[in-house]
Amino acid sequence: MYRKFMLHRRQVLLVLVIIVGILLVRHLISIINNPMRLPAPMLRAHILRHTPIGMCMEEVIEIIEINERWGSPITNRSNGFLHPSRFVDGDDGSVSPVVVGVQSVQTRVGIYNMMPFHRRNIRIQWGFDENGKLIEVYVGSTFSPRLS
Repeated sequence: MYRKFMLHRRQVLLVLVIIVGILLVRHLISIINNPMRLPAPMLRAHILRHTPIGMCMEEVIEIIEINERWGSPITNRSNGFLHPSRFVDGDDGSVSPVVVGVQSVQTRVGIYNMMPFHRRNIRIQWGFDENGKLIEVYVGSTFSPRLS
């Protein structure tokens, strides 16, 4: 009787280990396949596949809301966004960022922990013309030390 109990216990334990292993592999695959972990240029290409240039602002907002990992859209119907890597020279010799579009939508994707001591904060911005058509997408990310 004791042998039968031990054999049954081992089988149950083996099944539990297999189930935990499958769940762990599934979790790791979902982390690896998360497009928000891609480098900014590749992430921009991914975003452009879903929200191509020329798309209407309402359609872009709808796509953002469907893709929960992209964050919540913050809409600005009266201003474009400041493109942090494009600059224009002022008359007085100053340099200021270029404003893209006359309307914009932005999301703050959130913080993704990067191995082992850094984290990444991603910001995505869409710029639209006066007709509400998409003219530019910017993906920016910042890295900071993980203090906790």
